[in-house]
Amino acid sequence: MQIFPLSDSILLPLTTTIGGTIAKYLQRIVREFCINLPQNCDNAIATLPDYRSALLSVELPLRRVPTSPYQYVSAIAYRLAAKLSLTPFEICQLLHQQTGKLEQANPAEAIEICCWYNAAGYIYFQLSPQSISTWLNYIRDLDRVNGFSHHNRLPSTSTLAPTISLYAHARCCSLLSLASTEKLISIDRHWQITTVNRSSNERDRGQNRSTTEPMLIFEEPAEERLIHALMDVLDAIYTISETDCLVVSQSHRWASELALAWLEFYRDCRIFGTPQLQNPRLAIARCGLTAISRYYLQMLLEQYLGALAPIEL
Repeated sequence: MQIFPLSDSILLPLTTTIGGTIAKYLQRIVREFCINLPQNCDNAIATLPDYRSALLSVELPLRRVPTSPYQYVSAIAYRLAAKLSLTPFEICQLLHQQTGKLEQANPAEAIEICCWYNAAGYIYFQLSPQSISTWLNYIRDLDRVNGFSHHNRLPSTSTLAPTISLYAHARCCSLLSLASTEKLISIDRHWQITTVNRSSNERDRGQNRSTTEPMLIFEEPAEERLIHALMDVLDAIYTISETDCLVVSQSHRWASELALAWLEFYRDCRIFGTPQLQNPRLAIARCGLTAISRYYLQMLLEQYLGALAPIEL
C-alpha cells in the first residue's frame, strides 16, 4: 500500500495525554482547513459561514492502534468528506496543505511524532521509542510534583472497586518499598520516585547516552502492553472527562485493565536479582513504570471509584 506523508515529523507539546495532544493538533489543522476552504474547494456551499461552523464542530475521531506500538489513527477525513462531497483522500491532501502554516512546539518541551496518510484516507500518528521514553519521564515527574491537584475530582456513586486493582496497588507499593530498601531508588511518602541509584557497575554507562535524550529500553511484550494501558487510561482521564464525566463502569474497566497489565508486567519482568545486578538501568526504569502505574491506580480507585487504595494487603 502506498504511503503519502502528511509531514516528515511534527513537534507537539509535551503533555500528560498523548491522545489529547494529537487531537488538539488535528483541531488546529481542521481550523486552518476551514479558514482556507474557499480557495481549496469549488463547492459553493463551502463558502457560507454557517457551513464553515458546521465543519469546525465535526467530531474528531482518534484512537490508538492496538496492533501497532505507540500509534494512533484518525478518520477525520471521512467526517469532512461526507459534508463536502469529496473523497477522504482528497480531504487528506487539502489538510496536508495546512500543516506548513502551523507553528511547532519548542523542541525542549515537545515530543516528536511522525505523521502520514494513506490512499484510504486515514491519518496516522507514530511515536518513536525515544518520544515514549520522554513522555514516561515527564508524567512520572509531573505526578510527583502536582499530585492530584490538576485533575477534575468527579463524584463517585459507588464504593465498589475491582479487587484486582486493590491488589495491584498494594503490590506496587510493596515493590517500590523493597526497591528503596535495596537502595535502587528513593521514594517519598507518596510512593513517588525522588532519586535513583546510578550504580558504579552499571553496564550501560559506556554507551554515553545523553540525559537530555532519554532512550526507551523496554523490549519485553509485557512492558509494551503496560505502556499501552497507561496511554489508554490517561487518554480516558484527560480527554473523555473534558466533555463527559467518566461513569463508574468506565472507571471500573480502566482500573481493572491497568491492574491486569501491571500484574502481567510484574510476572514477566523482573526487577531484583539478575536485572538489578547486571542492568540496573533497566531495573530502575521498571521501578519507574511501577510508580506511574501505582499513581494512576490510586487515582482511579480514590477519585473515580470512591475506594481507599491500600498500601498493603
